[in-house]
Amino acid sequence: MNIIKEIVNKFDLKIEVGGGIRTLNSIQKYTDAGVEKVILGSAAVKDKKFLKEACQKFPNKIALGLDAKDGYLSVSGWKENTNQLTLDFLKEINDYGASRLIYTDINRDGTKQSPNFEETSKIADISKCPVIISGGVSSIDDIKKAKSLNNNIEGIIVGKAIYDGDIKLEELLREIDA
Repeated sequence: MNIIKEIVNKFDLKIEVGGGIRTLNSIQKYTDAGVEKVILGSAAVKDKKFLKEACQKFPNKIALGLDAKDGYLSVSGWKENTNQLTLDFLKEINDYGASRLIYTDINRDGTKQSPNFEETSKIADISKCPVIISGGVSSIDDIKKAKSLNNNIEGIIVGKAIYDGDIKLEELLREIDA
């Protein structure tokens, strides 16, 4: 927690934190530290009541991380597949008040085979909050395609393509400003 406080205080950035957050008390600590968004994943999928309480207690602070494989939600670091279709889950919790949805297609993550634009578009079409695409970005063309898809798509996460040098940061910044 101390390192999070240090980052928030030292830099003028909007910080999101996720991973292993399972209690309202943990969310409170992060928001008290100045974190912009707290990302809930497995705990929110396993316990919809927890997700609803978190969204009510911390308005505009909760981002929902949905990780899916072949259309079904996965939890616990992708080790556990559920029998819950992502779209069905989203329809059930859509009114809870999450302020952002981060949708990761597990089959694409780290592959650089382009994101699952088709499924992400379906998610964005029904989501009542903005959607972030995650998984599979291979080139600047994927960024351009994401920008042209759906007004409810707020952003795209780029990882391995930057690490491997397939996308240069300067090129990415030019595209963002375009």
